[in-house]
Formats: sequence, structure tokens, C-alpha cells
Amino acid sequence: MGEGLYFKEEKLHSFNELIYKFNVKEFKSPYRSTIPLLALYKAQPYLHFGLASDTEAMNAKYTFEFETHVTKGKGVPSCTDLMIEYSSTCIAVEAKWTEPPYSTVRQWLGESSNKKQVLEGWLEMISTFSGIILHYDTVAGLPYQLIHRVASACSLKKANTSVVYLCFNLSDTKKEYYHQNLKLFSQILGNNINLYLGCFEILKLERQNILEANWRNGSRNLSEHVLKGLIDNSLMSISQLTFEKINC
Repeated sequence: MGEGLYFKEEKLHSFNELIYKFNVKEFKSPYRSTIPLLALYKAQPYLHFGLASDTEAMNAKYTFEFETHVTKGKGVPSCTDLMIEYSSTCIAVEAKWTEPPYSTVRQWLGESSNKKQVLEGWLEMISTFSGIILHYDTVAGLPYQLIHRVASACSLKKANTSVVYLCFNLSDTKKEYYHQNLKLFSQILGNNINLYLGCFEILKLERQNILEANWRNGSRNLSEHVLKGLIDNSLMSISQLTFEKINC
């Protein structure tokens, strides 16, 4: 394990301790993107996607469910799936598997004055770090989640800041969706923040296939079996297909 393994702000000492910090509901379905993310981290506890040296990675801080609090308005914290921190570098990781497209900023905002304030706070975080002044009209068509994910990375004020969309078993349509949104935001930001699209393949093992069949047949709480599969490595193995820096 890396020297600093955390769940939110709590320091942990093992992978098994980590998975039991998640709400058990996180694993009711065998299709949650948290599952391949954890499987990948267990196989590569010094995970860094080639964005840091192996020596740096051994001294990194790995925080699952990293919370960034809103600075304007009222709202729940933004939770980054995994934040990897070094002395002058951070990598914010957002895992995707079967998730549908997320609401755009325009759809999320609606007519809410409070949400407008929350959005302004996120945009200020990004602008302060990147030097690029952002307004609602600039980002209205982007997924709202992408905005606060990038803001979370910027909040750490590291000289080298990256955001990785870590995608598993993407269809061509979904790959194009993530690629286009990252490319558009990269263009808006003038490439001042490093955005990456990582495409990984899941090789499903027998237990995973059985759990998916059970889910299709109506079983709606498979948490116990998913957790056991993560512990004994009987769900899946993960391999990298492509890892691309997105430039405008």
C-alpha cells in the first residue's frame, strides 16, 4: 500500500479496511464503477498512470472519496473518487463504467439562485488556479460534474494538476461523449490544466459473471458477495487500453 491511504479524512492501514469504509449500498450492484477502480488500485497500490515517478508514488497520499466543500451558497461536498497527492502534484480520478451522461450545467442550475452561487464558487476555484476567467455562459453546455471535479483538483493548488477520467469498457459512443467534453473544457481552459481520458478493459472472472447474472435476474443486494470478491481478487482483472492527454 502507499504510505498514505485515506477514506475522506481518515487514515487507513489496509485495502480491506478501505472497502468497508464505503457505504455498503455502494456495492449492492455489481456494475458500480467503484468496483473496477478498487480492483485496479488493489493490483497497483502505487497507481499513478505514468504521471509521477515510482519513487514519488510510494510516498503519495491516496484519498478515496476526497471531499471538496462548496465555498459559496449551500451544498454537499464534491466527492472525487480518488485523489492522488504528491508534494507538488495531484491527480483527481473520476471512475466511469455504466453511468449514463450527467446533467449539464444548464440543466443542473435551473432557476436556483443558491445553485448559481455554488457554481460561482467552483468557477472561482478553477479561475484562481488556471488564470482563465470563467462564466456561466462559457460552461453551460458541459457536464456539471466535470466542473466541480476540476475545481476539486484546483483546490489543492498544486503546481502540476491533472484530472483523469478513468473509463472502463467504454462503447464508442461513450468514449466520444467523454472525449468531446474533456476537449471542449480543455479548449476553454487554454490547456492550463491537464485533462486525461484513460480507457481500461475489464476481464470479468467467473464470480463477476455470476453476480451480473444474479442482478439481471432480480437480486438487488449483492454487497456481501462483491466485497468478498474484492478481497479475494475473484471478480475481475483490469488492463489499460489507451491513456490520452486531451488538448484543444
